[in-house]
Amino acid sequence: MKNIKYAALSLLLIFSVGCEKIVVGINDNPNEISSDSFEAGVLLLRGIEIANISVQAGHGTRIGGMWTGQTRGLILLYKSIAEYNISAEETNNIWQNAYQGVVKQARLLRQQTASSPKAKQYSGITKVLEAHTLGTMASLFGDIPYTEIAREEIADPKFDSQKFVFAQLQILLDEAITDLGAAPNTDIPEDLIYAGNTVKWIKAARTLKARLYMYTREYDKANQQALIGILTATDAMLYTPPAIGLGSTNLNYKMVIERGGYWGFTGSYLDNLLGKVRNNAKTQENARLAYYRFDGASATNNKGIAAINTPMVLVGFEENQLILAETAVRAGKTADGLAQLNKLRAYLTGGKAFLKLNAADPLKYDAYVLADFEKGGMENLDGIPTDRALLREIIEERYVSGFTGLLAFDDLRRLSSKEKDIAVLPPYNSPTIKQYPQRFIVAQSELSANQNAPKDPGIFSVTEVNK
Repeated sequence: MKNIKYAALSLLLIFSVGCEKIVVGINDNPNEISSDSFEAGVLLLRGIEIANISVQAGHGTRIGGMWTGQTRGLILLYKSIAEYNISAEETNNIWQNAYQGVVKQARLLRQQTASSPKAKQYSGITKVLEAHTLGTMASLFGDIPYTEIAREEIADPKFDSQKFVFAQLQILLDEAITDLGAAPNTDIPEDLIYAGNTVKWIKAARTLKARLYMYTREYDKANQQALIGILTATDAMLYTPPAIGLGSTNLNYKMVIERGGYWGFTGSYLDNLLGKVRNNAKTQENARLAYYRFDGASATNNKGIAAINTPMVLVGFEENQLILAETAVRAGKTADGLAQLNKLRAYLTGGKAFLKLNAADPLKYDAYVLADFEKGGMENLDGIPTDRALLREIIEERYVSGFTGLLAFDDLRRLSSKEKDIAVLPPYNSPTIKQYPQRFIVAQSELSANQNAPKDPGIFSVTEVNK
């Protein structure tokens, strides 16, 4: 990683090159437009957000999805990746978007807007985006550069420990919340997520703090943050692509239209779970299955989660609600945990959680009662303790509702070795492999350019928080 200043792109250029390559060529000509030659925020903030969207909902989520049985790699590169054969080149774009597209540009934007009337707004928003990106990076890769990044005098930043990075990001999010709380709640059209709404950005920051605490198993702290996080679907952090060109489309759609036949849903573990396993007297998943079941060969056939302009959830109400449910049960508050789960089920029943594609498809999420999780209940036929049966349902709902995100991969690593009784354990994708991947390989671009990059331990090496 070389610490260079990158010039800004216009939104048109960002969309024209595609969400996953937005920083390619940014530094080709340092004499062209720079961040101090326009109203700061007009271009930089959009670019930062698009880069973060690529990190949160791009190639990395497809890798995690295949490794957790949510989707399938069918041919060529994606079949190989699904079978755990992955090279360091596969994460070059993730690394580039995170560090060059988000972190460097976010810090530059804060510098350039220090005297702006909206300085606190820009600062708070970009700190949330930076923490969001680097939290995902630390989760996926383990140790990553943090304390020495974006410093001109350091060409090869050291890698900091995963736990240290998570702790520092909690501080960064606290700073963001303070900035946003002191900022004028004025409109920022360049903000593609919340249009500058500081109240919603604070709620997103709280849920992100809760997510980080889930990584580190500080469940009491996660609960405290989720209680003041994203408590309604209207506050969710999501991006609705305008579909004005290939680079501005839903990233699932973009993948299918660019590499039709490589990647699919039908026949996956999640497909079977929704089609058979989860349906019972109180639950009918047919409508959600139809929304999820995309055509991996023809993008134009997709009307649901892989449609051209379907919103991409980055930090959702479902995640926050399930954090509340899980952490309550872990604290011994089983009734509260059940109530939190039922709040989500009520939302699903309301029909606004996803687009119902076929009017005749059953959609049913009746409220569970504690007896359903007691020994012999419909959700506890194997007779495990009541609280564990409830936790198992909550984790399974995280697996389902987090589709096309990273929740399933996060939970597989968090729970598969220590809490098998409640974990979702998909079949392995290779007959010769009997362990689940634990991390991504550090980008080849970083391994080649940074003398302080450690030797990558491989995808089966457990990260610090999951040991």
